[in-house]
Amino acid sequence: MKVLQVVFLILISMNINLISAGTQSIHAIGRLMCRGKPAPYAQIQLVNSRGEKENIPIGDLVFSDPDGYFDVYGSMHQFYDIPAQLHVWHECFYDIGVHHGSCKSLLKLDIPKEFVNDSKLPKITWNSGVINLEIGVLGQDLEKCDQE
Repeated sequence: MKVLQVVFLILISMNINLISAGTQSIHAIGRLMCRGKPAPYAQIQLVNSRGEKENIPIGDLVFSDPDGYFDVYGSMHQFYDIPAQLHVWHECFYDIGVHHGSCKSLLKLDIPKEFVNDSKLPKITWNSGVINLEIGVLGQDLEKCDQE
């Protein structure tokens, strides 16, 4: 009877661990610059880049402040490690003065695995530092074009 009780307690504890396991979170901060000036109101989102057809958003879309600073957080329930990316839609184009309508360039940055937290609330934060949006802009795609 004692053995049966021990086995039962082990099974219960395993189920409790499985229920709480799998929630991961990410917190990222930094500053966006364009040609030496702050890049205000850029759209920023954390994504799980493992999506089959599209990236899976982690948390809400946020905007950089008037000084280019951003603070973004998200969490999701997943049993494998999240290959997290920071997506930034911005208007720091390589061809200064050319109007692109409502289109924005998309910059994708991989977030190091050690900054993906195994909890709903992040314990560590990835500080991306200053991101110069004009660097590498030729390799970025125009996206987020509003259709009117």
